[in-house]
Amino acid sequence: MSWLLFFAYLGYTAWQKYFSAGQAVDQASVMNAALVLSITMIVPFFVSWLFTRATLLTGRTPAILIGFILSVSLSVLGYWILWKYFSGVSDIRLPVEQVLQLGLLPGAIMGLILAAGTFLRRSA
Repeated sequence: MSWLLFFAYLGYTAWQKYFSAGQAVDQASVMNAALVLSITMIVPFFVSWLFTRATLLTGRTPAILIGFILSVSLSVLGYWILWKYFSGVSDIRLPVEQVLQLGLLPGAIMGLILAAGTFLRRSA
């Protein structure tokens, strides 16, 4: 169930950020979108999902907390990696507002998706 919710959120985010802006869709923009989404959303969700399922044996509360904290942290780390290694900017200091906008909100939504998937899971 959590994968279905994540794919819906991923599709909405991809459409919102890259196709609704009215820009021309060429190969470079699609490759850039795939890189951003894979580093900041797909990999953090997959890793968080694995840790959530591994911790589910100890109880739902630790699994939800670890999944939520890990998804937020990995999403912010993903944006930092993009900023440092792929943006070409020598100064790696990001304003706090940008980090909050770019990393915390998608990470929090992915954490809520993991929490919903944990609650809706029958065997725990």
